Amino acid sequence: MTPRVSPPSPGNHALDERLRVALEREREQALERRCPAPTERRGLHYRLGDREVVSFCSNDYLGLAEERPPAPLQPSGAAASRLVCGDMQVHRDIEHRFATSMGFEDAVLFPSGFQANVGVPASLLQAGDLAYSDALNHASLIDGLRLSSATRRILGHLEAPPRAEPAAVRWWFVESVFSMDGDGPALADLDTHLALGGCVYLDEAHALGLYANGRGRAAQMSHRPTILVAPLGKALGCAGAFVCASSQVCAWIRGHARAFVFTTGVSPVLIPRIAHALELVAGPEGDRRRELLWRNVEALRTLLGERAGLGGLERHASPILPVLVGDNRRALALSAELLDRGWHVQAIRPPTVPEDGARLRITVSAAHEPQTVERFARDLCELLDRHGLASASSRCEP
Repeated sequence: MTPRVSPPSPGNHALDERLRVALEREREQALERRCPAPTERRGLHYRLGDREVVSFCSNDYLGLAEERPPAPLQPSGAAASRLVCGDMQVHRDIEHRFATSMGFEDAVLFPSGFQANVGVPASLLQAGDLAYSDALNHASLIDGLRLSSATRRILGHLEAPPRAEPAAVRWWFVESVFSMDGDGPALADLDTHLALGGCVYLDEAHALGLYANGRGRAAQMSHRPTILVAPLGKALGCAGAFVCASSQVCAWIRGHARAFVFTTGVSPVLIPRIAHALELVAGPEGDRRRELLWRNVEALRTLLGERAGLGGLERHASPILPVLVGDNRRALALSAELLDRGWHVQAIRPPTVPEDGARLRITVSAAHEPQTVERFARDLCELLDRHGLASASSRCEP
C-alpha cells in the first residue's frame, strides 16, 4: 500500500514559493548546485551517468579511501552521547594514540571537521578575546567564530595578525593548507604569534598525512599550536576529526562544546579503520604514497606551466591546483568539456570562493598513474587555450 502524501499547509506553500524564486535566481547566475552521483566507484575511476571518468577533484590524496582493512567486529553505533553512555574504550584509546603521535597531551574525536570547527571556538572563546580570521577560512571556522563571544577581525589572505592589539587572549584562526587555493600561512608567522603570547587554532584538513611523515604542517613548527584540528576525511580516507590540545582544553571541550556534548559518539565501526589509516600513513607505505603524490604534483605543475591560479604552489607544495576562470558559466563549460573527455573536475563558484573567483579546483592523488596525469594535462591545456585562458607566454607544452 502506497503511503498517502499529506497536503501541504499554507506555510509550506509560502516557503516553497520563496525558495523557488531563490533557486531560479541561482540558475540565472549559473550558481545552481547539484550533487554528482558517481556509481561503480573504483578508487578515482567511476561512472557519471553514461561516462567513465577519472577524478581530478577528490580529496583522496594518498588513495586510502578504498582501503578495506580487516577489522574486529565493533558495535555499529555508540548509542548515546559520550557524556551519557556512548563513551567506549576504543574512543579513548584512539584519542590517546593520536594525541601522543602528534605531540599533544590529549585529543577529542568529533564526528566531522565541520562539527569540530563549529563547536570548539563557540565553547572556548569568551568576551574580551580577539579572534583574527583569514579572509578565506572554511565556512565551518566562520560559523564557529560567529557563535563565539569573541571580537572578530578579518585578515587579508595569508596576512599575519598585528602584534600590538590588546585582548585577554589573541587568537589566530587559519588553515594550514587552504582548500580552494592550495596555499598556506608562513610557519614563521605562526611561530611568532605563539611566541608573543597569542593562541593559534590550526585546521590541518588538507595537510594531515602529507607533510612531516604524515603529521602535517604543524609538526614543522617550532611551537605547538594551541588547538590543532585534524579532519580524517581527506588524505586518511576515513571520517571524523581529532581536536588536539592541552589536557585542560580538552577537558573543557568534552564538557562544554555543544557539537560534542549533544551528539552521539562516533560509530565504533570507524575506529579500527582510523587506526589502520594512521598506522599506514606513519609507516613505509605512507612514505611510498607521499613520494608518488609529490611526483604527480610536480609533473602536473610542469605540464601546466606558469598559469594564473597556480601561484600558491610557489609558497609550498600542495596537491591542490586552482585554475582561476572568473566567470561562472565559463567554469561550468570547462568542467563539462573535461567530463566529455573522461575527466571529472568540478567547477567551484561563489559563495564557496569569492565573487569573480570561479575556478577549476584540480586535486592530485598518489593513485593517479603518470600517464593519466599527462593525458589530463594535455586535454586541460587544449581546453584552456580554446577558452582564451592561456597567454602566448604561458602555454602548456605537454
